[in-house]
Amino acid sequence: MDIADLYDYEIAAIGPVWQSLMNEFSRKANTRANLEELAKRAHDEFVKIGLVVEVNTSPCLIVNPVTMETGSPEIVILGRVPGHEHPEGMDHEFKRHEVLRGNERGEKFHGQKGLVNSRKPGA
Repeated sequence: MDIADLYDYEIAAIGPVWQSLMNEFSRKANTRANLEELAKRAHDEFVKIGLVVEVNTSPCLIVNPVTMETGSPEIVILGRVPGHEHPEGMDHEFKRHEVLRGNERGEKFHGQKGLVNSRKPGA
């Protein structure tokens, strides 16, 4: 799924989920158990906001010989949880609404500067 296929309210919901996961797991050792727990928690947390993800923890196990640091986990959005998609696919009118409102507010995406009174597509 491309980021252009996400609604702005979904993009706004991703940041707090990512931050919560990183706050909890960034200080833990890169053990198999911790990385499996991260992958499971990421899957569960993203499902709560209506997104299906794939978690690649391999970069966490590879050490950069120059910096002696490991990489970050990669979370790839695959699509929406069934029941969270618009019945006819992408609601372009709603996406247009979000883009225009975000531009009016000087945001990169609608809701970037905080909560907004917005509807979900089809509502």
